[in-house]
Amino acid sequence: MFYKFRAATAAALMACAAASAVIPSQAEAAGQPGWYFGVEGFGTHPESADASAAGVPGSNGVPGTTGTNCILSLGNLGNLGLLGLCILGPDVDPTAPVDAIPGIPAQSFSYDFKWGFGGGLTFGYAFEGGFRPELNINYSEADVDTIALTSGFGNADGTPADPSPRSYDGKVKTLRLMANAWYDINLGKLLPYVGGGVGAQQTDTSVPSLIDGKDTTFGFQLGGGIAYLLTDYLTLSLDYRYVDADQPEYRSALGQPLKTEYQSQNVGLSLRYALGTGGTDSDGDGVPDRLDKCPNTPAGVTVYSDGCPTDLDQDGVPDYLDKCPGTPAGAPVNADGCPADSDGDGVPDYLDQCPGTPPGTPVDTRGCPMDADGDGVPDYLDKCPGTVRGTKVDANGCDFRDSDGDGVPDALDKCPNSPPGEQVGPDGCPLDSDGDGIPDSRDDCPNTPAGLKVLPDGCAPVGDCRKPRPGEKVDERGCALDKRFVLRGVKFEFDSDRLTAPAKVILGDVAQTLAAYPQIRLDVEGHTDSLGSDSYNLGLSERRANSVIRYLDTQGVATARLKAVGYGESVPIDTNDTEAGRDNNRRVEFKVTGDQ
Repeated sequence: MFYKFRAATAAALMACAAASAVIPSQAEAAGQPGWYFGVEGFGTHPESADASAAGVPGSNGVPGTTGTNCILSLGNLGNLGLLGLCILGPDVDPTAPVDAIPGIPAQSFSYDFKWGFGGGLTFGYAFEGGFRPELNINYSEADVDTIALTSGFGNADGTPADPSPRSYDGKVKTLRLMANAWYDINLGKLLPYVGGGVGAQQTDTSVPSLIDGKDTTFGFQLGGGIAYLLTDYLTLSLDYRYVDADQPEYRSALGQPLKTEYQSQNVGLSLRYALGTGGTDSDGDGVPDRLDKCPNTPAGVTVYSDGCPTDLDQDGVPDYLDKCPGTPAGAPVNADGCPADSDGDGVPDYLDQCPGTPPGTPVDTRGCPMDADGDGVPDYLDKCPGTVRGTKVDANGCDFRDSDGDGVPDALDKCPNSPPGEQVGPDGCPLDSDGDGIPDSRDDCPNTPAGLKVLPDGCAPVGDCRKPRPGEKVDERGCALDKRFVLRGVKFEFDSDRLTAPAKVILGDVAQTLAAYPQIRLDVEGHTDSLGSDSYNLGLSERRANSVIRYLDTQGVATARLKAVGYGESVPIDTNDTEAGRDNNRRVEFKVTGDQ
């Protein structure tokens, strides 16, 4: 199990070292390169150790007894409750090696440890690339916790000994000298590192009545940690070490050869102080290359602590190249460090409120073209200089007033009171492409033949082409087949069939239009929005249709030509979710049904 752990630990540490090798070294590596020394303190926990020894002749402390071969003087370990732990066999040479005693198999026990402590000194050299060879000497000690018999033990009477672990006093001390090689991974203030070392360890194990000896063996360690740069010269590190000191050999209390083992896990803190002078300085600016962010500064140039040339006005042009030192913060500058003047008007961009002024244009202190009459049109574009201050002018600087907001100056507007949003022509009047008196914006028949009288929607009841509504059937010309026309503007008082005054004016015009078509018969259709019940809206629409017929009768239209039909809310032409849509749905329509 131990060797599996040791192999896994070594593999993991080697993987970390391989991964770190792909991280590029940074020029601004932290810490001072060169010689350093340090101190360390750590907690140590030796792993459970197995031990084995050969039996020896003796009486196990019983006078007159011969031929009994005792492995160790465990008979004196009263606190273990083990008495007379011996095996029977031939007499042997007590100085013989453990594996060389014929006929007597090795006798084994194991002991484990409590956490202990240690400390040491280090001396090494830190290269700029991260490699760090080091010599380390340290001392540690830990107490024995328990001892357990494992094999080869028996009582003098032939019965087996109790193998249960028992508490026992003892101590293991180590003095270790290692030659290490570490690799630092530069993360700025943090310096993770991995590596290992080889050397020698003197292991001194003392267990009264059992072991009392020391041995020096080959040892190695693997480890790593995370260092934090307190200053360029002082580094604090959290460290981990796995230590293996091969197999120390001792003599038991009875003089038998005894083999054991030593491995430990160490965790601690170390502090090291750099003796380096800062490393190479290729450009001679006083900042070592590892900290120099501008490694090719010309000789003699004053630099900051990062090795970059000073730039006191912070305009991005170093002082040794800056022809305009003291430029205000944030002002754009050219390659010489002088404020930029993109349009060449003599006012630098950071003060120029009118960038892009044409070359040669006189400007004021803000960089804006001169405007002597203050009409907002610069003098170089003003075709009407001297305009009275406050007069609204056009792009040429000439008087421009437009009372109805249709985009045509009042001086040219033949229709100065066009409704807001109305499309108008150059004369300021609403566009009427077919000349039927209905603006294009409200004309459902924009191509009415000349001379035909039209209804309020711009359509002639006979011989015209109405634009289809969504879903309506059309003829081969794309005109709506249904001869139904909206009487735009014919509205009623709220929740009533009483016509409004504007509606009566419109119906007067409608009567004149119908007089031009005496041969047609019409359905007068009433429509409502969706507010209210279906039955109420149906009745209201019928009453409104009859109200229109009654008024047309007063205007000379024969009522025999007209038939009232109410549709209520069943035939909307717009959404009922908005007020504008509901207003469109509250309408009166004419439908041509035939000739008289």
